[in-house]
Amino acid sequence: MGFLFLTSGLFLGWSLGANHHGNVFGAAVQTRMLKFKYAALITSIFVILGAIIEGSGGSATLNRLGSVNAAAGAFSVALATAISIALMTKIKLPVSTSQAIVGAIIGWNLFAGMLTDYHSLLSIVSSWVVAPIIAAAIAFGLFQIFRSRLKRSNIHILSLDTYTRWALIIFGAFGAYSLGANNIGNIVGIFVSVSPFKDISLFHIIHISSLEQLYFWGAASIAVGVYTYSGKVMKTVGTDLFKLSPITGLIVVIASAIVLYLFGSRGLQQLLINLHLPTIPLVPISSSQATIGAVIGVGIAKGGRNIHYNIMGKISLGWVSAPALACLLTFVILFFVQNVFEQPVLNKITYVFNRVELVELQNRGINLDYLTEVNGREYKSALALKSSLKNIPQLNREQKIILSTVSEVHKMKIDYDNLQTSLPEETLSAVQWETLKTLDGKKYNHKWQLENKLCELSEEWCFKPVTSKNQLYNSDLQKKYKIVESISKIAVKAPPNRI
Repeated sequence: MGFLFLTSGLFLGWSLGANHHGNVFGAAVQTRMLKFKYAALITSIFVILGAIIEGSGGSATLNRLGSVNAAAGAFSVALATAISIALMTKIKLPVSTSQAIVGAIIGWNLFAGMLTDYHSLLSIVSSWVVAPIIAAAIAFGLFQIFRSRLKRSNIHILSLDTYTRWALIIFGAFGAYSLGANNIGNIVGIFVSVSPFKDISLFHIIHISSLEQLYFWGAASIAVGVYTYSGKVMKTVGTDLFKLSPITGLIVVIASAIVLYLFGSRGLQQLLINLHLPTIPLVPISSSQATIGAVIGVGIAKGGRNIHYNIMGKISLGWVSAPALACLLTFVILFFVQNVFEQPVLNKITYVFNRVELVELQNRGINLDYLTEVNGREYKSALALKSSLKNIPQLNREQKIILSTVSEVHKMKIDYDNLQTSLPEETLSAVQWETLKTLDGKKYNHKWQLENKLCELSEEWCFKPVTSKNQLYNSDLQKKYKIVESISKIAVKAPPNRI
């Protein structure tokens, strides 16, 4: 059944490939510098490489925004996003998949009664503003450099065409790699916690994780979309918004690829940290917005006279309508999947506020005098808890999220033998394995209880202070915790929540 639910994610991948290939090679194809079939082949290869090698950065941000905890729920969210993107593709608009998936996740949060993490949402939304501005600035600067260099060179027009064609291929491949690295989180990020795949180990030499398999199939679906339907959107990017020449097309490809890489590469982020330079948050950004920003940058560099602002307005309308449509469709699809097809779109979650939970909340800076409304109570759903928290005006939204996190029941039992069987040895350090061994057979009701105990026993299980330097370390440790907690989870059989 898990593989059946994943089909909506693959449909979403197809939609992204159909809609976003024009952002990578639209200029090259429309200026006849490269045939469509070769552009599609290059994109397919490098989008898969980017997804597998560096695709984990943006997925984590989406999971913080809203963790869809049931396969049927993930199916509904991905299907709503895919339908939204497919409809926009049908009318030849290069829309933002990032915005659509965020709208869909917010729809799931509303349906499930979950509190949306506004910090993660702000991080993503701010990138929608910053990314096209950066792309426009880079394109503007590159245009000035190219124009200056070409004026001073005596290169023959045929040689220039050859160099431009090869540059379009090289940077188009880089753009496809960056697209895979940055946008695979949009495609299968919501399936990370409900992935149907198991880790594969071949002769104890080659290890393929469930996450890498998930990213591969997501990227493969993007490749199918590239081949089958992307030609229809290329014209909008390559000619309708602003008439691009081979050189300006190359500038657009370089600028958009750089921006995608900036927001998607963990390796680059680590390099910036090592050099003590400011880092850019790893969030899934819109390749459409990056490309359109680059096109506008080129247009401004050429005086801004030939920019078709009516087309830009039409594209902007798509950016606004896509998340709204995805949010609405998610709510409707979730209702039908749960009530008509009787599939659990939300795993049963309970929240308790007894002495243990209250002590932890106090340790996290929550004033217990505010919690008389919830003290000693148990809530059968996130919606019930959310309704009760409305009666505590002294708590801000961030504090309410802390209450939800601390009180959420997540029953676990550490089975050391099962962990060793399920995980490759290199997943954890020797010290981390040894620490888990000391907890063999222990049971916990909350994730934070296990995390506190492991940190108490070993520094290698402790998160470091929140700084840009420690960001990647904490992110990797959080993934280890999620893996251990997922394997250690005690299945609770219960009917799906009726919301």
